Amino acid sequence: MDFLDVSTILQVSALFNLMAALAWLVLAQSFRIAPRASRLMAAGHLLWLLTQGCTACMAGWPALLRDGIPEFGLLGCLALLLLAVRRMLRSRQRATDMAWVSGLGALGIAIGLALQGSVLAQFASTAAATVLAALATREVVRCTGGELSRVVGGLTTLPFVAMVLIGLAHGAELLTEPAWAARTLASTPPSAARASLWLLVTVSTTLSLIALMIWRVVARIQHLTFRDPLTGALNRRAFEQALADAQAQLQRGHGFALAMIDIDHFKRINDQHGHQAGDAALQHCVRIWQANLREVDRLGRLGGEEFCALLPLATAGDLSAAATVAERLRASLAAQPLRWHGLALPLSASIGVALPVARDTLGEIGLVRADAELYRAKAEGRNRVCVATPLSGNA
Repeated sequence: MDFLDVSTILQVSALFNLMAALAWLVLAQSFRIAPRASRLMAAGHLLWLLTQGCTACMAGWPALLRDGIPEFGLLGCLALLLLAVRRMLRSRQRATDMAWVSGLGALGIAIGLALQGSVLAQFASTAAATVLAALATREVVRCTGGELSRVVGGLTTLPFVAMVLIGLAHGAELLTEPAWAARTLASTPPSAARASLWLLVTVSTTLSLIALMIWRVVARIQHLTFRDPLTGALNRRAFEQALADAQAQLQRGHGFALAMIDIDHFKRINDQHGHQAGDAALQHCVRIWQANLREVDRLGRLGGEEFCALLPLATAGDLSAAATVAERLRASLAAQPLRWHGLALPLSASIGVALPVARDTLGEIGLVRADAELYRAKAEGRNRVCVATPLSGNA
């Protein structure tokens, strides 16, 4: 069939890799979208084009170059892909595992070439590339798990899984049919099915990374829309929406409490050490509080040095549980001073805790009562937690 002509498929693959490299460079240089990850992807496409795009072009080259370039190129392409995935997903995984896999793969290729063992060189590059593809698969699953739907997450991960399966199949092929490696080294073109499969994997992997990039951009926009830019806590609008949602759930028996928080003597920090110290103090407080809150809790910055924590309760009306959380927030901050230009600046906070009131759609009554307890905590000497007496009508 004409559309399965091998030379045509290889030309389409080369053209796609070239266009993809240019597209990633445009995204990096002109639009500044994930620039480091985009440059890595562009380098990966160009490396694939140079080392895998035309095996027939190497027919007259010295045997060492003809044999080594495709194997080192494959290893380099997968290493660049893994680096791009980690950069795009902002993974905190260190690159030591990738360095070990790539180093051992390169060593295996070099030994295979030195011994003139075509099977060993190809097996080393295939094995290392397969492990790198598996690491990329793990990164996608780990960093997007719970954030994307199962269908979208599965489709995004599928190209990376396909690369792992292809690598395993190719490794088994090299072990069971060593003559296949000799045909490759003789510059025999791949079959139409094999060339089509690699083109499909290349296209789908690129599309998957574009989808991940779009997801990251959308997540960034959402972060800027709903988060306070200085501290990362929910901004007032987002917190009020979370409170309204919690009030709606209150009617279904899902209780919560509000903890109004104010940093003690915050103006003194700004006056004595400058506004940069004040900003650092706000960030320091939020880091400590977030570390002591559960994933279901919501911390919002209402303005200045005033914050509020929305604390879902396992048992509606359990003020003691909410008071325990508030005390943990207070004590953890008091125990960890801010380190600022060699100084240890002690920080403390006053906290008022109150339960919401049923049929208060926006949660304004609960906020007012928590705020009143906050002022009582300040009046009684600061650095303490005060809890409001439950009202009839509290959930």
